[in-house]
Amino acid sequence: MLVMLSKRAIAVLVALVLAGCAAQTHHRAGMAAAEKGNYPVAVKELAQAAQLAPGDVAYRRDWLRVRENATNRLLSDAASAQANGERAKAAKAYEAVLAYDPENSRALAGQHKLAEWERADGEVEAAGVALKEGALGKAAQLLATAQKRVPAHPEAIALLRELELKQTPVPVTSPSLSSSYRKPINLEFRDASIKAIFDALSRTTGINFIFDKDVRPDQRTTVFLKQTSLDDAIDVILSTSQLEKKVLNASSVLIYPSTSAKLREYQDLVVRAFYLANVEAKQAANMLKTVLKLKDIYVDDKYNLMVLRESPETIALAEKLVKLQDLEEPEIMLEVEVLEINRSRLLNAGVQWNSQFTVTPLGATTSIPTNGSTTSAMKLSDLRNLDSKSIGVSVPSATINLQKTDGDANLLANPRIRVRDREKAKIMIGDKVPVVTTTTTNTFVTENIQYLDVGLKLEVEPDIHLRDEIGLKLGMEVSSLVSSVKTNNGSSAYQIGTRNFNTALRLKDGETQVLAGLISDEDRSSGNKVPLLGEFPILGRLFGSQTDSRTKTEIVLSITPHLIRNIQRSSPADEAFWSGTEAVLRDRPLQLRTAAQGGTADPAQPAAAATRSAQVTPASTPDAPKLAWTGPASVKAGQTFSLELRMDSAEPLRAASLQVACNPAEFELVSLDDGGYFNKDGKGAFSKSFDGASGRASVGMKSGDGAEAGGQGTVLTLTLRAKTPPAAPHATTVGVIAATPIGSKKAVGIPSLPALHNIVITPP
Repeated sequence: MLVMLSKRAIAVLVALVLAGCAAQTHHRAGMAAAEKGNYPVAVKELAQAAQLAPGDVAYRRDWLRVRENATNRLLSDAASAQANGERAKAAKAYEAVLAYDPENSRALAGQHKLAEWERADGEVEAAGVALKEGALGKAAQLLATAQKRVPAHPEAIALLRELELKQTPVPVTSPSLSSSYRKPINLEFRDASIKAIFDALSRTTGINFIFDKDVRPDQRTTVFLKQTSLDDAIDVILSTSQLEKKVLNASSVLIYPSTSAKLREYQDLVVRAFYLANVEAKQAANMLKTVLKLKDIYVDDKYNLMVLRESPETIALAEKLVKLQDLEEPEIMLEVEVLEINRSRLLNAGVQWNSQFTVTPLGATTSIPTNGSTTSAMKLSDLRNLDSKSIGVSVPSATINLQKTDGDANLLANPRIRVRDREKAKIMIGDKVPVVTTTTTNTFVTENIQYLDVGLKLEVEPDIHLRDEIGLKLGMEVSSLVSSVKTNNGSSAYQIGTRNFNTALRLKDGETQVLAGLISDEDRSSGNKVPLLGEFPILGRLFGSQTDSRTKTEIVLSITPHLIRNIQRSSPADEAFWSGTEAVLRDRPLQLRTAAQGGTADPAQPAAAATRSAQVTPASTPDAPKLAWTGPASVKAGQTFSLELRMDSAEPLRAASLQVACNPAEFELVSLDDGGYFNKDGKGAFSKSFDGASGRASVGMKSGDGAEAGGQGTVLTLTLRAKTPPAAPHATTVGVIAATPIGSKKAVGIPSLPALHNIVITPP
C-alpha cells in the first residue's frame, strides 16, 4: 500500500513539474509573440500558461495585460482601416479580437457597422442606377435609407448633391414684372376711374390687370405723370387709392383693396429660419420686434434658432437687420510678461560685547527660606567689611560678528491669453493660504476653513475698436505672506503684504506697453556699541557691532495684444436702407423715378463682351489694396463658370477676410477655392463658409508664422452656375460686399466696396 501511494505521489509530482515547464514554455512564446505584434498568438499562448499554472499570479497578470493591449491595438487598427476604406482589413481585425474574446461589445458593434456599410453600398448603387434612369423619387428614397445606415457615406452624399441639382427647387422669391415693361410712360388722367386707368395701361403695355370683386368701380383719381417708370406709376396710383397689388407673373397683376382682411387673404407669407452664429436668438428677436414691430417670432435657445413667418418684404428687411447684428465677435491674443525682482543686502560686522557687569559680595551670604525655596542674602552689618577683596565682578563676554548676506529672487510669469471682446480674462499664479475660523456654540466647536489667494493676480478686459485698436482694462495685484500669528484660541492669522494697480489704456495691434515703478525700497541700520569706546572711527568696530540691511522689490508688467479677428462690419451701403412706412414695410420708398433715374439700360440689348474681362475696383486710400475680378462677361443659363478675384496691395498683409455675394435666384454657389495669395509658403490658412439661401460666402485667409503677403496675386476662385434661364438676356452682378485686410506692420485701408463684376445671363 505504501508503495502504491509513493508511486501516485511521484506521478502527481512529475505532472506538476511537467505542467510548470509547459506553462513557462507557453508564457515565453506568448511574450515573444506580443513583442512582435502577433497579438492573437500572444493572447492564446498566455491564456494556456495561465490555465496550466493557475496559482502563478505573474502569468495571469501578463495574460490580462497583453489581452487588453491587443484588444485596444486591434480595435484601433480596425477603426483606421475602416476610415481609409479598407473594410477587409477591418473585418480581419474584428475577427481576431472575437477569436479570444467572443463577447467583446466593440468588436461586435464594428462587425455590425461593416454589415451596414455593405447594405448601404448596395442601396447607393441602386440609387445611382435610378438617378441615371430619371427615377428621382426612387433615388431619393434609396439614398435616405442608405444615410440612415451610414450618415457619412461619401458616395451617398455625392449622389444627394447630384440629385439636388437635378431637382427643380421652388424659389422663395416674389414674381416681378418682366424687364421689358420697365420703360418710361406718360399718364394724364383727370377724375378718371381706377379701372379706366388700368385698362389704358393694359392696352399700352400689354400687362393684364385682374381686379378683386371688392374694388369699387366708381373709385376715381387724377394722375399726371411724365417719363415715369411703370412700376413707380402703379405703386403711386394704388397707394393714393388705398389699393394693393400682387404680381402673379411677368405680365399679370392682381389689384385688391388694402384692408386687413384682404391682406390676410392675398398676401403671401414666407417662412425663414435664421441659424445665428454670433448673437443670441433672443437678442435678435428683440431687435426685430423693436425695429420692424413684429409680433410672432419663434426662438429656440438650444439651436440658437429664430423662425419668422412674414411677407417677403418683411423677410428681406429682417435679413438685412440680422446681417448687421450677427457679426463675428472680435478676439485677441494677449502676451503678458510679469517680472518681480527682489534684492536683499545684509551686513553685520564688529564685536558685540555683553552689556551687563555683575558685582557679587564674596563669602558673606546667608540662606533665607522663602516659599519653600532658599534665597542668598547678606546682613546689613556685613556692608562695613566690604573691600576690593570681598567683592567679585563677572567678566563680560564678547561675540565677533562677521556676516554678509546677498539675496536675489526673480519671479517670472509669461502667460498667453486668448480672450473675446469685452470678456474678462483672469490669471492667478500663487498659493491658496488656508484660514481657519473657530466657532463655539454651547459645547460644540466647529471650524470653518477659507482660502486666501496669495501670489500674482491679473485681470484683463479688452475692448476692440475699429482700425485695429484695442482698449484694455488692467488690474494687477501681487501679494505675499509676511508672517503668521497664533490667536488665543489656536487659530492662525496672517499678515499679507500686497501691491496692486488698476488702469485703462488703448493700444494698437502688436504694440507693447511696459508698466513699471511698483517699487518697495526698505533701508535699515542698527548698532550695538560700548559707550565712548564704540564711537571711535576705526577702533570703534572692536567695541561695537553694526548691522545694515536693505531690501528692494520691483514689479514690471509687459503686455502686448495681438488681434486675431476684428469686427467685420458690413459695407456702408448695407448699414442704411429703406424700410417703408409705419403701416407698410417695404425695401424701397414710394417714389417716382424718371427715365434718367430709372437706373439701368435696356437689358434686352446687352453690349457685346469678350469671353473673359477684368473689372478693377480702385482703392479707397493710397495704402488700401485694389480688388479686380477676372471672368466671363456673359454666360448661358445652366452654364458653370469661374471667376477669379485678384488683389494688388502695396503694403504687406498678414491676413484678410472677405464676403462675396450674388443673387441666389440667379446663381448657385458651386465651390470656392484658395488662390494662394496668403499661402505662398504652404503654411497659410484658408477657411470658408457658404449660405446658399442668401447667396453669400465668407472667407478668412492668413499667412504662415512670420510670413507676409503683398503685391499682385489671386485671392480666390469662385465657381458659379447660372440658374433660371431668362426670357431675354439679363444683366446682373457678383461682387465683394465686405473686406477687412490686416497689415503685418501697420493698419491698412479698406478697399472701395462693393467690388462688382458685371455679367450677362443669356438664354441657352
